Amino acid sequence: MMRNDQFLLPILDMSPLATAIYSSPDLHIAYVNKSMLETWRADSSIVGKTFCSCFPSFHKEGFSSILKNVWKTGITYTAKDTPADIVCGNQVVKRYFDFEYKALLDDNGNTYGILHSSWDVTERKLAYDIAESQNEQLIFNRKLDAFANTLSHDLKNPLSVLKLGNHFLSRNINLPQDVNQKWLENMNMAIQNIESILDKKLQLNKIRDHKPVIEYLEMDKRMMEWTEEVKLIYPNSQVKFKLGKLLALRTDANAVYQIFFNLISNAIKYAAQTADDYLHIYSEETSKGIVYYLEDNGVGIPDVNLNLEFMAHERLHLQPDQVSGIGLPLVKELIERLGGSINISSKIGTGTVVRLFFPTMQLN
Repeated sequence: MMRNDQFLLPILDMSPLATAIYSSPDLHIAYVNKSMLETWRADSSIVGKTFCSCFPSFHKEGFSSILKNVWKTGITYTAKDTPADIVCGNQVVKRYFDFEYKALLDDNGNTYGILHSSWDVTERKLAYDIAESQNEQLIFNRKLDAFANTLSHDLKNPLSVLKLGNHFLSRNINLPQDVNQKWLENMNMAIQNIESILDKKLQLNKIRDHKPVIEYLEMDKRMMEWTEEVKLIYPNSQVKFKLGKLLALRTDANAVYQIFFNLISNAIKYAAQTADDYLHIYSEETSKGIVYYLEDNGVGIPDVNLNLEFMAHERLHLQPDQVSGIGLPLVKELIERLGGSINISSKIGTGTVVRLFFPTMQLN
């Protein structure tokens, strides 16, 4: 069936790990074990058919596009805690999965199959969400305590001046005009200090709790502007920009600018430094939002470092003197603040694929 992988099939049949194999660019299902059939709520009649025809809901959610991209690039795709709508008769059940689309390559580096492994982690995800919610409440309570403590500390001096002034003036009614005026000025200054402290605290909390401002973004125009801006910063770069279909987004313009500017800059910084360097940017629509892809043929990221990709100041690439800085952590924080997600797949010497998911958002 699948070249030299035949001997593995009896092992996969017995495995509790949900597994399937696709054997063509059109994603024909060449093999599927019992665990995967149970996951998909399907039967063995799907073998020989295409993934898209068997699971239109998965196609609408964008999973078939990811598979086709793995076939095209030969770069394995791994994801965690990913939601998927499982159709069972007239019922649609939301489950969460850790999964991997592993590209199977021949001796020439061409894809001849994809091994799909999947773990249902719904219970873990729901338990994590509950724990995360409780943790957020604890953090919120700590913030309130810290806010109250710092506010109390900062207001202590100006309040003391007001108390002293009020006490002094009430006990000394017939004061000389200049002394009386001096105390009034001090008290007025204390009031201004209190106003300033309160204003600064409120401004700081507004920044921390900043909510995205939803706008309609014509991404074809924006992307042209952003790529030109990056070219000015890296005038010696040979990277060619291939801009495909760039669907409009309804989201926060400032956040999107920072997301793409960081990712485009990274692609240029870690290019292979050849005349063939390119960055392909394109998008597609899914049932839940818009997905943007950034594909490059740069130096790639070692497998051992993929789990560190969003940690600030970790060394991710081949060059020992280069570090990622805070670009990727910032991108992750920004897109998650928008309700989206980012996934990075990479292979040394082949390049990197970044997948950005932007959920459908309503204009303010």
